[in-house]
Amino acid sequence: MKTEIVKKAVDTLRVLSAEIITHAGNGHSGIALGAAPLLYTVYASMKVDPSQPDWFNRDRFVLSAGHGSALLYSTLHMFGFDIAMDDLKQFRKYKSRTPGHPEIGVTPGVDCSTGPLGQGVAMAVGLALAEQRLARKFPNVVDHYTFCVAGDGCLMEGVSYEACNLAGLYKLNKLIMLYDKNDITLDGTRAMADGECVKMRFEAAGWNVLEVPDANTAEPIIAAIAQAKTSEGKPTLIICQTVIGFGHKTADSAKAHGAVLSAEDNAELRLQFGLAGAPFSIDKAVKKHFENLAFRKHGSAEKWQMTPELKKFIDGKQNLEVTPQGKEMAGRDSGHIYLNQIAKQSPRVWGANADISSTTKAFIVGDDIIQCGVREFAMAAICNGLALHGFTPYCSTFLAFSDYCRSAIRMSALMNLPVTYIFSHDGLGNCPDGPTHQANEHVSALRLIPNMKVFRPCDDFETAAVYKWVFEHNQPTCIIVGRGSVPLVSKTPNLKGNIVVDCVNPCAELLSTGAEVSICVAAAEMLAKSGLNVRVISIPSFELFDAKILDSTIPKIAVEMGVSDLWHKYVGPNGRIIAFDEFSHSAPQDPIMQELGVTPENIARTVLDTIKNK
Repeated sequence: MKTEIVKKAVDTLRVLSAEIITHAGNGHSGIALGAAPLLYTVYASMKVDPSQPDWFNRDRFVLSAGHGSALLYSTLHMFGFDIAMDDLKQFRKYKSRTPGHPEIGVTPGVDCSTGPLGQGVAMAVGLALAEQRLARKFPNVVDHYTFCVAGDGCLMEGVSYEACNLAGLYKLNKLIMLYDKNDITLDGTRAMADGECVKMRFEAAGWNVLEVPDANTAEPIIAAIAQAKTSEGKPTLIICQTVIGFGHKTADSAKAHGAVLSAEDNAELRLQFGLAGAPFSIDKAVKKHFENLAFRKHGSAEKWQMTPELKKFIDGKQNLEVTPQGKEMAGRDSGHIYLNQIAKQSPRVWGANADISSTTKAFIVGDDIIQCGVREFAMAAICNGLALHGFTPYCSTFLAFSDYCRSAIRMSALMNLPVTYIFSHDGLGNCPDGPTHQANEHVSALRLIPNMKVFRPCDDFETAAVYKWVFEHNQPTCIIVGRGSVPLVSKTPNLKGNIVVDCVNPCAELLSTGAEVSICVAAAEMLAKSGLNVRVISIPSFELFDAKILDSTIPKIAVEMGVSDLWHKYVGPNGRIIAFDEFSHSAPQDPIMQELGVTPENIARTVLDTIKNK
């Protein structure tokens, strides 16, 4: 490629991106002006088909520095993806195809939703792990690279280094990350908060590191990518020294980060870069150059041959057979059995864990689980990358540690990815370890995430039903199980609400989840001996619960070893809630349960008091 036309193509991406930001009235022109050579080079190098952006064997691209979305959209437009100039002019507008940060399913060609810095890096690691596993399973059929552009902020976030450490460990040589090193952050310079040598850090983590001291032009980056593709047994980091806000008066300063250029500024840039014309105009030679680049990519998907075996993997198996054990056992033990039953039927099920699968029991016997070490956040974000590539991943840790995963869990829900989070040691399951390891607000916190299904099954039968539903429906899900054995109470489970104790003329209804359901059953049996009939209803999932099964004429008492807030909608103003809205203690479980009142005796007394005062 001739240097002159390549320079004009890169400068066109700079100016066009700045103009759509100006048109929108907000955005981040600094990265758009500075990182244009990186985006141009990546897309010139990638194996993609703009006419079929979802082609399975395409190279994947993750813009971890998602605030540079204007540059990504301009690049996709120029390379012939289905993004019109009018789409660019709708940048950041309501329901446009060009939102403020990249969102999968909204913009053709976007492989991953990215927002909170660092997670894009971890998802790219997940995508590369998926490619590595599939390439081994389907050699000569699956063969592609994962590219990622990350900035200074991305590499400061701990989740990125957690994941990059694992990328080196797993020898992901098909992962190429371009580091947009402009040494500027929103508040000032990178040096104010980070004095680390990134090159040495990545080399220590098992990466191949290349440097481009002047990344303001595309040619040296093109050469670096070609060299990266020869790497054996190591992912590659290309450190690209760029200038934030390149060409503008705010260049190389924090002011450039979120700058919105004026129309006059953009006109001066056009003049400076030799791109005459009105805003949004494209030089004919530049347009032809991009068309030629895109033409070489068109038809790539048609030439690729899908095999029946890979098609079976992609399609997945929707009707799963799960055989309940029908025994008194711990939820984590039941879950282990059903996860393994399902994995034998679905090749897409693959898991990761945070050095704790031997305790959570969330692992597939004989399979290579992704051992993430004590890195819960990276584990969750990597699973998002696996799901983006077609797997149905699961991961596990203690429920109290779900806070470490929360931002990635939210991204699962936002992208509607079929990631299953298996959290064990629910409620007070870690009593002797103390309140730092005990989960009380965590179940409600997970229930508050939009588009997330949260299940807390009460026994082996419900656990079997939950696992079947989860892996058949392919939705973002949390399964919460306990470490202690629980008796069988639900022989015919209904995930929309399970009446485990029914009766004629009930005087009250006990609503509960998890292990507490069996305690409510014991309370109902105590009351029955005194001539009082109560119904006991298990609610394994608030999201699926059909409240029509409730009897509006009788009082309700909810029992759950967690915070009480979300139960008020079910018990109403005259109902009662047995829960705990404060931190607990380090002690054996029995005295804590006594203090909190999660006992058959106290539940029975609460029913009597509620009936008396209704």
